[in-house]
Amino acid sequence: MHPNPPAFRFPDPYPDYFEGGILKSEYLTNVPEDLARFLGNEGQLTMHQLRAFYGHAKRAEDASRRGLPLAGAVKEIRKLVPIAADRLGKKKITPTFHRFLRDNALYVRTDDSAATLKAFLEHFEALVGFCQGKLKEKERT
Repeated sequence: MHPNPPAFRFPDPYPDYFEGGILKSEYLTNVPEDLARFLGNEGQLTMHQLRAFYGHAKRAEDASRRGLPLAGAVKEIRKLVPIAADRLGKKKITPTFHRFLRDNALYVRTDDSAATLKAFLEHFEALVGFCQGKLKEKERT
């Protein structure tokens, strides 16, 4: 664990999920794998925190599938922004993970038939997968 690691280099622009209307493969491979490695080296984020945020996002997507209007699902995703700010202030998550959540939650839109919502969830799911074994399970008290 590095005490003051350099900032993670997100792609520029970030997020930019689509090319020709198709999710770019690097959002399922290189970007989340590099981010997971970086988060693991930071040493602060736990799998418990990661899964809690992912669970919130997944529940919003599931509610949309069960009939919640897309605008309602996007509103639930946007709630991740203040929750992440709170956790960052309490030093439960890192600035890197905060940026991941903020930038992606604000990128999800209602004008694209849920394409950005689905892309965010697939990108987030890939991050969770790559974080397995790189993050502590939960904080020890």
